[in-house]
Amino acid sequence: MPPDGDVEKGIDQKWNIGALAGIWFQPPRKVATGKKAKIQWWHRLRSIIFIVAIVVGGGMAIATVLGVIFFASGFLLEQFIG
Repeated sequence: MPPDGDVEKGIDQKWNIGALAGIWFQPPRKVATGKKAKIQWWHRLRSIIFIVAIVVGGGMAIATVLGVIFFASGFLLEQFIG
């Protein structure tokens, strides 16, 4: 740990193309320790916004798929009967 207790640095590795694209392992980043090791309020707000967006978007996608399936099945049933 550094003498001031501010930041601890992980292994310094270069980022390859896979890590930059988010599809492979990423090298360690700087780690905050001590009194500065806390989650900032804007990180929490951003996380809440993303979670709400994922839940709402997923719900809309599921509702759309189910609506298309029900509409198509009703249409095909009418075509079969008539």
